[in-house]
Amino acid sequence: MKNMLIEPKYQGIVFDLDGTLINSLADLIDSLNIVMEYYDLPPKTYEEGKKLIGRGLRNLVKRALPRKLSQIDSIVDEALQIMLDEYSKRRTNKTRPYENVQFLLDYMNNHEIPIGVCSNKEDLLANQIVRELFPNTAFELVLGQKEDEYRKPDPTPALKVAGALGLSPDQCLYLGDSVIDYQAAKNAGMLPVLCTWGYTKADQLMQFEDAIWIKNPIRAIDALKYGRDMYRIFQEDEKKVIRGEE
Repeated sequence: MKNMLIEPKYQGIVFDLDGTLINSLADLIDSLNIVMEYYDLPPKTYEEGKKLIGRGLRNLVKRALPRKLSQIDSIVDEALQIMLDEYSKRRTNKTRPYENVQFLLDYMNNHEIPIGVCSNKEDLLANQIVRELFPNTAFELVLGQKEDEYRKPDPTPALKVAGALGLSPDQCLYLGDSVIDYQAAKNAGMLPVLCTWGYTKADQLMQFEDAIWIKNPIRAIDALKYGRDMYRIFQEDEKKVIRGEE
């Protein structure tokens, strides 16, 4: 069902995972707090946890630990293993897709528009979670972090996903929720589309004037069709739209 009213400006989407397709905050921080308890440290609130997520689980535990512990590699290794064990058990206990994400993914599949996932989450976990939460969605590639390989914002992972989509970078949107995602998109030569329903505050994302901002996954379809022209076509002031002023 490739038929569309117009030929889209972009041919595929590379998605971030956490904070973009799924709200995994509770399971991540619940698991992290087992680590904190192990080291007799105070637990992190979900709001505090938002600021720690985005660079993989090793960096999550390292940033959560006090400096005197986070500088000792053996402690970080131990904390990471506890985190992995706990998170593997509860990875989808509370984690759910964001509202309207499945509608967007179904639209992409129904119109034979290739999609993939590029995450800093460990590769096995990323693939398990995607299979469990999106069992009927066809992704060309779900790519998580693998040991000793580059992670976002390095462009290498995003470019690998674009290759799996059969597209050049300039044919791809990169949809994410963080500064790291913006940097990854720019470094890879993709158009950054930044969602404001994730873990980063809208005002922080809106500093990037060359990105598209959306507050509903369905609007990624407009970004796909029109790129940055979507605001002009729909006669919108993009910043007012994102802030809910119109």
